[in-house]
Amino acid sequence: MGDEPATPHNRPRALTAFLLTFVAPGLGHRYAGDHQRGQIMHMISFALLGLAVVLFLLPPVNLPVLMLMVLPLVGLPFWLIAAGIGAAAAARRAEQVSATLMIPLWAAIWVAEIVICGAMILSLSSIGDITTPTDDMAPTTLAGDFVVTWKDYYKDRLPERGDVAVVQLPGVKGDRIMRIVGLPGDTLLSVLGVLSINGEPVGREGDGDFSWRDQAGTHRNATRYRETLPGGASYRVLQSAQGMFSGTLFGASLRIPDGHYFAIGDNRDSSKSSWDFGMLPGLVLSDRPTVILSSSRGSLIGRSIQP
Repeated sequence: MGDEPATPHNRPRALTAFLLTFVAPGLGHRYAGDHQRGQIMHMISFALLGLAVVLFLLPPVNLPVLMLMVLPLVGLPFWLIAAGIGAAAAARRAEQVSATLMIPLWAAIWVAEIVICGAMILSLSSIGDITTPTDDMAPTTLAGDFVVTWKDYYKDRLPERGDVAVVQLPGVKGDRIMRIVGLPGDTLLSVLGVLSINGEPVGREGDGDFSWRDQAGTHRNATRYRETLPGGASYRVLQSAQGMFSGTLFGASLRIPDGHYFAIGDNRDSSKSSWDFGMLPGLVLSDRPTVILSSSRGSLIGRSIQP
């Protein structure tokens, strides 16, 4: 079947070419008779769809990955609009509607687009968030920080020593972010604020001071340390000299039962820990915090939380 003779009724319409591009990129160009450019659009579309699949299968582990995951959502509308404008321009130049739209090919692209959209939605469903309610995890996070989480990460994965997890604490309303420093079977000993795990002291080096304003606007200052757990996980904590000699951090020893974890906040001056509320069963561990998107302290924005 060849192209029909040009008449006022079968001349390609620019608006139709533009809209056909949103059905399947390249279809608008084929409708306007520009088959070569339509073929190029098909190839680019398949490449972009494949890239979108790869990007949306990535876990939201840090800011660069989150930006890559959002890239297809941001870039796809611009790509379709640009392709549609090109198809509309081709339609204005064409004399007649093409009779060879290669329906099976554009239909395959259309089905692929639906599948990719489903994959995107499924991938986005793994992204959660939490707003930290307190300064218990300072200097890692501050009260009011907006944190992206990997939803249900610990439902089918075991935490590693040093991980930060979203937990539900006994008798506390709402979720909290805590650091897991003790695993099932570990023996922990705290003497004057210095923690040992299975007889090995947790490494700690001075890292200057940390100043911030709490939720009430009060200026706070504490000594900051770089803490390194057995196994290599390293992160910063706050602990004043007075905090080392007070409360449950003065001296305690325990063995973590099977299926339970020892959790503590990085702000050792204000955070409660498993010394206070007991070992946490694995069932209360849920999401994995990944990156800070908003914070009252600009230097924390975009920072990854995990060690």
